[in-house]
Amino acid sequence: MDRNTIIGFSLIFLILVGYYWWAAPSQAEMDIQRKAADSIARVDAKSDTTQPTQNAADTAALNEKSANSQDSVINGFLDCKYQKPHEITLANSAVSIKFSSLGGRPVQVKLNRYKRADSTDLVLLDAKHTEAYFELMTKDDMFRTNSLNWKVMQSSPEVIVYRLEHKNGGYIEQQYKLSSQDFLLNYTVKVSGLENELQRNNDLKFVWKAALHKQEKGMQFENQHSTITYRIPGEHPESLSASSPERLEKIPGNLQWVAFKQQYFNATLINKEGFAQGSNLEWKETREPGYIKAMQSELFLPYSREKEKTWNLAFYFGPNSYKTLQSIDPGFKDHELHRMIPLGWGIFGWVNRWMVLPIFNFLDGKIGSMGILILLLTLIIKFVLLPLVYKSYISTAKMRILKPEIEEIKEKHGSDMQKIQMENLALYKKAGVNPMSGCVPMLLQMPILFALFQFFPVLFELRQKTFLWSHDLSAYDSILDLGFHIPGYGDHISLFTLLMTISTLIYTHLNNQISGVTGQMKWIGYIMPVIFLGVLNDYPSGLTWYYFVSNMVTFGQQFAIRRLVDDQKLHQQIADARKKPVKKSNFSRKLEEVMKTQQQKSAAKPRKPGGKK
Repeated sequence: MDRNTIIGFSLIFLILVGYYWWAAPSQAEMDIQRKAADSIARVDAKSDTTQPTQNAADTAALNEKSANSQDSVINGFLDCKYQKPHEITLANSAVSIKFSSLGGRPVQVKLNRYKRADSTDLVLLDAKHTEAYFELMTKDDMFRTNSLNWKVMQSSPEVIVYRLEHKNGGYIEQQYKLSSQDFLLNYTVKVSGLENELQRNNDLKFVWKAALHKQEKGMQFENQHSTITYRIPGEHPESLSASSPERLEKIPGNLQWVAFKQQYFNATLINKEGFAQGSNLEWKETREPGYIKAMQSELFLPYSREKEKTWNLAFYFGPNSYKTLQSIDPGFKDHELHRMIPLGWGIFGWVNRWMVLPIFNFLDGKIGSMGILILLLTLIIKFVLLPLVYKSYISTAKMRILKPEIEEIKEKHGSDMQKIQMENLALYKKAGVNPMSGCVPMLLQMPILFALFQFFPVLFELRQKTFLWSHDLSAYDSILDLGFHIPGYGDHISLFTLLMTISTLIYTHLNNQISGVTGQMKWIGYIMPVIFLGVLNDYPSGLTWYYFVSNMVTFGQQFAIRRLVDDQKLHQQIADARKKPVKKSNFSRKLEEVMKTQQQKSAAKPRKPGGKK
């Protein structure tokens, strides 16, 4: 493999990892977020214990009191005169969802099976930063439904029904029902008798806002993967840019679902019939400590002033687990919720989706330790790639044998590249060696290398799984916090990254011996691992553990191949190939003819005075 090829591969890899590095927040921002996370979590925990929970008996009492009181009228709708806005909680083993009568909406979502990186409750949405309301235009004015107290029509451990009544007898009703599926909340909206009260002869506008709380150990990847993702039926999901604030206005398609997505969790609103065209999606930066980004969606329920209209929707509050999202059934097929997980574009996504992920899922059901699972995954992948490794080694060994003759050709013709290329080509043909046969196997391995680079940072199953000294394989492993920041490296030492770098340097040394590379290329091979030491220091320890194991397996493969391959036999194969008549292909003949023609033209040019042509 020549110098330009190695430089090309190195630049490709640097471009990919450079994007993640460039998009990371500054150290100052991460320090502020880290210091504030504990205090914010304590405030959230305190609010959780002080807010009341409504049961069926309380609901009946409140409704009786409301019936006996005189409700105020706002824009034609009745504002129930409760003493104060009250809350009801629906819960199962997966989620606890708190609702408020003020707006008849969910105000807090807690995932019961998971914890934040700081070991506090994992509150996906909190009351302070979550809003959901209809924006209505009546004969009097435009108003938002979250300003009114809704009447509780039904309350049970699985179902809550809120109703906002109109003075003329019409109403808007919201029903929330826990699904038998984990993390899924069925949501039904019904409008009755308001066809003459709502002024807009178009769709019903629904606004959903939320600020995403910091859930993970580091800010870098949570920032990179926190955005709004949406899907138009018949198309793959799309996402707003996660690197800079973006607003997408008047989306032409009928959205099937909208997700406020973080690195490992998401809150998604699903419409089985699809939202009407014209939705607006936006996220902004937030400077509030403990929070990542502020999300907002403006969605439209198709409404043509029917006397009665019902929409069937659902909320998903849960993990970004490929298997979980794939198994969710919100009432229609081909929802592609699992595709909100960014497994990579093009061939990299294909490799992850159809090769790496099936192997991982197969092992996940049989291996208890994620570290051992990654080890077995590495062995399987390296075994599949073994034929390519063997072919690359043989080609490299043959090129090393021919290297003295190649150097002689260079000394013989100096800077005449045409003659050097022609003689090298003739040498390769006589020896039966293809100089590209060593690069092609390596090139075929690159999609797997880059695919896994994208796979591990979004793999939910690694979250908070311990292995050896790593407390969380989805975050960096720190064996020493430095207490200060080193530019280009960080404020901690990741042992898996350090082991990966050392093993890569050893591999580079051994590979240089096999290939016989010298000069600048020899030192470039040593510089690259040192650069990646800084780049990968903040990456998930599951990824750097994989790279370390991969290097160790490669050592074993090359050791075995070197024991099996006899260099004397390779010499003899080359010698035997030289004795055979060379069969030239049409392409080879044409290539030689072109090179000879160019050489003849160059020799035939008249020389100018002074010895110049």
